[in-house]
Order: sequence, then C-alpha cells, then structure tokens
Amino acid sequence: MKIIEQNEGTKIPYNVVGKTINFDETVSVNLSKYQKDEEVVVDVCLDRDMQLGFGLNGSIGQYVWYVANIVIPPKEYEMVETGQVDENENPIYNKVVQPLNMNDVTIYLWALPDNYIIGGGF
Repeated sequence: MKIIEQNEGTKIPYNVVGKTINFDETVSVNLSKYQKDEEVVVDVCLDRDMQLGFGLNGSIGQYVWYVANIVIPPKEYEMVETGQVDENENPIYNKVVQPLNMNDVTIYLWALPDNYIIGGGF
C-alpha cells in the first residue's frame, strides 16, 4: 500500500487488517467490496461536528474536510482453462477475478482540523 501525505499536520490514525482499513476506530472500509472493473476512489471525510463519514459532498452536503482518499485499482482477471473445448476444439476459458493486491492501493492522507480529538471526535 502506498501512503501519500497531502499536507503538513496530524493525520487520522488507521490500521489495516487484511483488506479492510479502519480509521480512528470509527469507520471501516472493506476495499474488496468497493473494487470494480474501473478504478474507485473512496473519500473519508469529516463533517462540521467532527464525525467521520464518506464523500465530501454527502447527500446533504455535510462533509467539509477530507481525511483520506483511498484509490482502489480495477479488478484484475486471469483466464483459467476449464478442461473443455468448443465445437472447433478450441479450449474454453473462464475469466476469474484475482484477489485485491493491497500493494496497488494508494491512500492520500490529509491533515486533521485542530479541533479534532483522535479517538473522540472534537
């Protein structure tokens, strides 16, 4: 996993367990569930009350600070022979999705507001 600090200041604490990232023991992101056939960016943000959530412009526009941007690469596939052949005697393959490679994930971390208390909000 690549970690890029976007600016100076205290960053949100996080830990990685398997394919899940936990931010400040509050928000968890299972990266495998977000992975699609195209690159996906998950924005972890704070609202005015210092509560963590997703998306800077949530449904009511309440999130106002980026905490982290997680860039999840597109799914990768492997063609696996089925042991069968088609009517022309060509082998038949199945397209099998490969597990997410965490080394290909990038996290951009942003400085927390001064009034954010780690482990407690504000």
